[in-house]
Amino acid sequence: MPAPLALPGTGQQVSANGHMLLLRDPGAVLTPEAAWAATDWRALPGAVSAGYTDDTIWLLLEVQRAVDAPEEWVLRFSNAVLDNVRLYRRDGNGQWRVQEAGAAVVRDDWPVDARQVVFPLRLKADTAERWLVRLESKKSMSTELSLWPRAVFDESSRREYLYYGLQFGTYLLLILFHVFFWRMTREAQSGWYLLYVCTSATTEAFTIAIPQQIFDMPNWLSDPILGLSLCMSLAVGTRFSFMQLDLPELFPRLTRALTGMACAMAVAGASLVLRGKYGAGVLTVQYTALPLIVFFVGMASWLAWRGHRSARAFLLIFGIFYAGAVISFLRNMGLLPPNFVTNHAATLGAFVHMMLMSLRLNRRYAGLRRAKDQAQAEAVRAVRALNERLEEQVALRTAALQQEIAWRVTLEAELRTALEVETRTREEQQDFVAMVSHEFHTPLAIINTTAQQIARNPAAAWEKTLQRCQNLREASGRMTALVDEYLSADRMETSAATFRAQSCDPRKLVEAVLAEWPEGRVEALMSGLPAQLQCDPGLLRVALRNLLSNADRHAPQALAIRVLAAGHGDGGLQVTVSNTGDSLPADEIPRLFQKYFRGRIAQHKPGAGLGLYLVQRIAQLHGGNVTLDNAGIDGTISFSLRVPAGASRIPD
Repeated sequence: MPAPLALPGTGQQVSANGHMLLLRDPGAVLTPEAAWAATDWRALPGAVSAGYTDDTIWLLLEVQRAVDAPEEWVLRFSNAVLDNVRLYRRDGNGQWRVQEAGAAVVRDDWPVDARQVVFPLRLKADTAERWLVRLESKKSMSTELSLWPRAVFDESSRREYLYYGLQFGTYLLLILFHVFFWRMTREAQSGWYLLYVCTSATTEAFTIAIPQQIFDMPNWLSDPILGLSLCMSLAVGTRFSFMQLDLPELFPRLTRALTGMACAMAVAGASLVLRGKYGAGVLTVQYTALPLIVFFVGMASWLAWRGHRSARAFLLIFGIFYAGAVISFLRNMGLLPPNFVTNHAATLGAFVHMMLMSLRLNRRYAGLRRAKDQAQAEAVRAVRALNERLEEQVALRTAALQQEIAWRVTLEAELRTALEVETRTREEQQDFVAMVSHEFHTPLAIINTTAQQIARNPAAAWEKTLQRCQNLREASGRMTALVDEYLSADRMETSAATFRAQSCDPRKLVEAVLAEWPEGRVEALMSGLPAQLQCDPGLLRVALRNLLSNADRHAPQALAIRVLAAGHGDGGLQVTVSNTGDSLPADEIPRLFQKYFRGRIAQHKPGAGLGLYLVQRIAQLHGGNVTLDNAGIDGTISFSLRVPAGASRIPD
């Protein structure tokens, strides 16, 4: 049995290292009496350092208070995340009195509201007591036991909370600063550093159990948060370390491979933590982190030897953090004893690391800003020089461009005219095809049907045969008239010899045209006609005939067509043809004299759409015109043809 732990009268804390016996309890089957009576206790030379274990650990400690020592003491455990800690002391009747605390115990049941497990004690002077301590934890079974006078402990706790308040206040300022910094710059390294600080601060806070104490957080919630934070730190820290060494630009494939491996191991560790295997999950992360630390230190050393500036800064800033992490890992694995240095190495290393890293990022950003300002200044000078050269070139090109614009305007007008001609030609072709399809179909159908009737019944009565022959003649005559009308229009478009001016009697010409119509169909009135008119009688006859044919198609058979022929101007001729009929649609009036155009009213009546076009063309050849005088608003449609005296062919 080790020597009892003497509590001195100096009022200072004392460590239980070297004064304890340790007993392992696989399966947690021992009771306090069974543990007290066990024979396989072994001396514990230092602090408890059993690593990650499923065994329950029993400690036996003998304590004796000096006469001048304080009466009130506390037993404190340095590990703040132990799951369950029980202190067994015998009372005057030899019965075990127990105090219990730990992460798995509701904090309202703790003897002292503190970060870590603390048991209050009232000790008798010059009386040795033997205590049993029972420890359980799925996290690292690594802790140091120390006894503190109650007043000293309270004062130390206040200083400790002040220290942690400053530490995490600094972390909070760092986070807020880099949140605004990242939102302002959207710089990738600043964003990753923000994640890096958040995960590190979360891990540190839950490791020392500050959130658990403040928020009365249960163990089933705090352990997964701590484990997931550790796993996320592996992935984020790996990516951030690569960025600090500029390895994504130097070795992109290696960077992607190792980052992917770290993320995969982080996910594996997180899944183990969430399944309740906290120790296995954390060890997965830590066993992955150690080789990565070796890799980063080796890579940074090699790059620094080759003159890489980022590598030298990396060795200093990350070396402090890596040293603290390795010391903490070795303590958790039981390879180093718990003490002030090993207990706080990771915390101090991370804090110094974060401060240096923040300064480096700020300095880097300041350098980037200076480089950006310098580049902008160079760009401004270059732009100014370029503008001067461009102004000279613009002055030289302006005249050429003006000439080019004038030429293009002329070309545009020519192209527009050509396009209009092409559009009009295409429309005329479409109208012609529609006319042929419509107007030729009916006579052809009559011819075909009549021929079939004659062939099927050659012995039919003579009157029927004569009637059928008459139908054939009328159908063929209709087609001949259509072809002649089209050919007449085509000849006037293509032949220069069409117009033959000569002197003629306009009265006889009009009477000859009127004689072609049945009696009573036309009512004519002629007055003031010139004795002679210089014109092309054949063309003028075609024009008059087309005006009368147009009126005949649209006028009711019971009502006569009205013709007024009179002198016009200085010896010219004006013929006005009027008929009763429906008013013409306003949208069709501008196209009445267009080649092949047939309005909606004329769709079900024979015609090629060339009549009014020929009238207008013949009038133009004579130097005259044809107009629509009345569109049928009052029930009368009226067209007027005017031919000047002494007409001669007007050039196209």
